[in-house]
Amino acid sequence: MAFTPLRTSRLVLRPFTEADAEDFAARRSDPETAMYQAWRIPYSVEKAMALIEESERHDGPMPGHWYQLDVQRIADERTVGDVAVYLHEHGHTAEIGYTLHSWARRKGYATEAAAALIDHLVDVTGVHRVEASTHPDNERSIQVLKRLGFEAEGVKREAFWVEDEVSDDAIFGLLARDWRSRRDLLGI
Repeated sequence: MAFTPLRTSRLVLRPFTEADAEDFAARRSDPETAMYQAWRIPYSVEKAMALIEESERHDGPMPGHWYQLDVQRIADERTVGDVAVYLHEHGHTAEIGYTLHSWARRKGYATEAAAALIDHLVDVTGVHRVEASTHPDNERSIQVLKRLGFEAEGVKREAFWVEDEVSDDAIFGLLARDWRSRRDLLGI
């Protein structure tokens, strides 16, 4: 069964298509966007196509694979960014990530899109725990995670490698029961 797009009041989260490759590569090539990420810039359209093709092989999140969703504004169908999910082996734990265009930041899109994805993971996929990690200096991303109810669980020192550079990795976790309580407070 194909993945059904997720809708919020302002956004649609839908599977990537080949038509998204140029926008995705441009977003990942932005130095500010790439600052705390696991990729080098420039990020080629060919790399974007390979990632999209991998994601297209699946009808939704599957254990052992990353699954990408394009995030579009409903009002004008413009892509604001993407969210991604990785299901761990037994499907009880998921890791999420999000990336927005620089012009789309500080408008609540990351929180809204991640909330929709978490809702799907908890209610539809049956995930028990959602994880996220980021560079400890990535304050904007950490604030999104805190708004969503993630708890800081520690920092793995010199645990995140991008080619030959290493950095610390701040780890956050959210349990399904805590999400259910939190989303009621957020009105989601």
